[in-house]
Amino acid sequence: MAVSDRFKTLLDRIEPSPTTQQLVESHRSSVASHLKNAFEANQVKLIGSHARGTAVGNVSDIDLLLVLSRSDVTRGGVRSSSQSVLGSVRRELQARFRNTDIGRDGQAVVVDFGDGRHPVDVVPGVYLGPGYNNYPVYEIPDGGGAWMQTSPEVHNRHIADADQRSGSKLKGVARLLKFWRKTRSAPVSSFHMELVLAESGICTVPKSYATALADALSLLAQRQGRALQDPLGISGWVQATNTDSKRQQLAASLRASAEHAQAAVYNDGWGSYSEAYRQWDLVFNGQFPKQ
Repeated sequence: MAVSDRFKTLLDRIEPSPTTQQLVESHRSSVASHLKNAFEANQVKLIGSHARGTAVGNVSDIDLLLVLSRSDVTRGGVRSSSQSVLGSVRRELQARFRNTDIGRDGQAVVVDFGDGRHPVDVVPGVYLGPGYNNYPVYEIPDGGGAWMQTSPEVHNRHIADADQRSGSKLKGVARLLKFWRKTRSAPVSSFHMELVLAESGICTVPKSYATALADALSLLAQRQGRALQDPLGISGWVQATNTDSKRQQLAASLRASAEHAQAAVYNDGWGSYSEAYRQWDLVFNGQFPKQ
């Protein structure tokens, strides 16, 4: 099987199946229904990979933005710390899902359902008003107790526009990167990778998925896990990962994978197909399609 056919097989394999989509909707609906009853929530919105159309089946978390009223995030007229608000959200969810692991992951409360697939990350936020192109802007936890601004809808539009310019290749490459992240246990933000793809234009120039992915890995390796300044000027610096030790781990994974990916593209171009396959299998830690 040609390398191009193996990539097609892989992309088909990691596309969320109808069964996965039903499971995602069930988890989303269950958590959202309780949150709306527990808080003076204006909305519970689907954000993240599932909202952007870049989710990977049985891999991507379900991200929800819990849009709280100002009364839910203030005490005595003073804005509560984001850690305090996260604690309140966690307690409410634990009271509802008593037999489910409820944890914290920086900016979110994580509901880890017993099926082991598609945990729900709940990000509390407060509506600030219209921002860039009149898309809504929110404040969400910054991971350190304070608050930061974000606008999921405008970022989704920005990435969707870049995907359209690429002939719908960008979202495919984003899925491949997320599958790579899973196979290598690489600590990197999906949102960060998608913004890098959108800003670089790597997927816009006509090329195969193999070449586009190799170029994306090389670019990310060159960046060495450094934060990316939000091109829309809303969220400040978008981190690739949240600690220096993770950044070093990520940089090492990217460096090795980029080298194997470039070797794979080189060998494929010279007709050394078995070696090209071997190199891609190293990139994906033994999970590249064999047939």
